[in-house]
Amino acid sequence: MRCNGKHNLIAMGHRFFVALFLCALLSVANGQVAEHTAGKGEFPALQLLPPGSVVRGISLPRYENHCVTALLRADFLEIVSRHEARMEKIHTILYHQNGETTHLRMPGARYNFRTQMLSARRDPVLMQNPRYKVQATGLLFHSATRRGVLTGPVRTLIFSDAAP
Repeated sequence: MRCNGKHNLIAMGHRFFVALFLCALLSVANGQVAEHTAGKGEFPALQLLPPGSVVRGISLPRYENHCVTALLRADFLEIVSRHEARMEKIHTILYHQNGETTHLRMPGARYNFRTQMLSARRDPVLMQNPRYKVQATGLLFHSATRRGVLTGPVRTLIFSDAAP
């Protein structure tokens, strides 16, 4: 968890909002403003990014009590449908209350807004922090509960306090 100036909240969301703003400008310029507002279980920015939209170099921070608790970065995000997005080259950083960070990297994943599930099937997943390193062949993660499972085969290395 990052607070107290370590991560400026405005800077963290800046790239995401710039991307949304540019997409909105482009769609207005092309006369393609979406008429649909997002409902429950649908992509929240559906008016700005209708299905078929692509955004490159996106950062999506997650906040709790005005503190950044996670940051998802993807080189590529495509809105597949009103309920699903596809991402490529993903790097997620989870900020813990004790100051540690956990890094999660995967080549691709899909996020379902109805089920709030992030899934990377048959894609290599690397998760590491100073205490462990885990390699798996897939991931299922429920964003609302912040719990998930790595699918196998899974290889785990656990470091002692003396090891980096």
